[in-house]
This record gives sequence, C-alpha cells and structure tokens, in this order.
Amino acid sequence: MSPSPTRPGSAPCVAVFGGCGGAGASTLAAGLARSALHSGRAVVLVDGDPLGGGLETILADDLSAGRHRSEGAVGGPGLSLLTCASPDGAPIPPESMGHALSGMAPDAELMIVDLPRTLGDATRLAAAYATHSLLIVPVAERALVSAHRLLTQLGSLGPRPGLVARLPCRDLLNPQRLAELLRLPLSGVLKSGRDRSSVHRTSLDRFCGRFVDSLFGLVSA
Repeated sequence: MSPSPTRPGSAPCVAVFGGCGGAGASTLAAGLARSALHSGRAVVLVDGDPLGGGLETILADDLSAGRHRSEGAVGGPGLSLLTCASPDGAPIPPESMGHALSGMAPDAELMIVDLPRTLGDATRLAAAYATHSLLIVPVAERALVSAHRLLTQLGSLGPRPGLVARLPCRDLLNPQRLAELLRLPLSGVLKSGRDRSSVHRTSLDRFCGRFVDSLFGLVSA
C-alpha cells in the first residue's frame, strides 16, 4: 500500500463502510454530504467504490439545484463530487485515491469517502487517512457476521467506526445488542422506508444533520 497522503488543512474526513452488501453505505455517504451542503459548508464527496451505482444518481436533485461546484472550483459552500472508479469497475489505484484526497482537501470543510467492503490498497489508504469512520449495518445476524469479518480485516487501520444500525430488527437482535456484539459505539439508528429495503429519508436526514454538527462541535457527539 502506498503511504497515506499528507493532510493539508484540518477538514474532518469521514470514511463510510457498509457492513454487508446493500447495507446503504452510499445512501449514508450522500446523506452526510447533503446535510453539510445544506448547512452552508464546502463538502467534498469521493466515490471510492469501483462497483458502486454512482453517487451522482442519489444526489441528482442537489447537483441540479445550483449548489454543485466543479472539481476546479475554489472557495465558498458547495458540493464537489469526485469519482475515482473506472467504467469497467477495475480496482482504484492507490495513487489516484491519494491524489484525490490530498488534492481536494485544501478547499473542503468536510470530506466524505464512500468505500467498498473489498479492502484493496486504495480503500486501506482512505481508511487510514480518515479522521472519523461510520459502519452501517442492518440489524440481522447475517449482517452481523459480515460486518464482523470486515472489522477483522480493518483491524486498527484508521479510527474505530461508529455503528449506524439500520432497522427493522431481525433474528431477535436490537441495535444495542448489535453494537455490543460488534464492540462498536452506537452512533445512530436509521428507520426503514415504506418498502423496507430503503432508508427513511427523514430518519437519514436527522441522523446526518446531528452527526455533521457534532464534527464541528455544535452538538454533543
């Protein structure tokens, strides 16, 4: 793995992982970016999942509402969305991830990196660079097993993640018990949407608003 890029400035960087496939990591990363954007901050969102569906589809409304900054823009509030992935889904070179993080950091008040569960060199580099980390996990035994495997691979790389538990509960688990079994602090609980396969937008926005504010000392973490 290439050395971690230097950190120019003090902008917090949040790494977002999904504990299993379809957990909602991209939805969570986009929600954090949306909350930071709506609070008037300059936010850089890095799509670091080469096999993801593309964060621009989740943030279509925000990107078309005049609040988007191009990659070369400097200063002022806005959203800079940077995709490191290639069209064929090939692994992201760690050099590309390093350049993305260090190159965009000077203009950011907050950086968010949506990362895959496959811990290649680029993912490990971003995890080590992050100042905060979130792991979103459905409250279910199979998701618990998958998340535990990811945490074992992460080891002590980067900050210990906070757990974002996703409802509904299954297998007699509850968010508190899930956090105990994963040995992670419970950062928040997200409700499901009407089809139970999506995250409830109000629940997501409420959590993301509190979390982003906590990064800047506006509310208790």
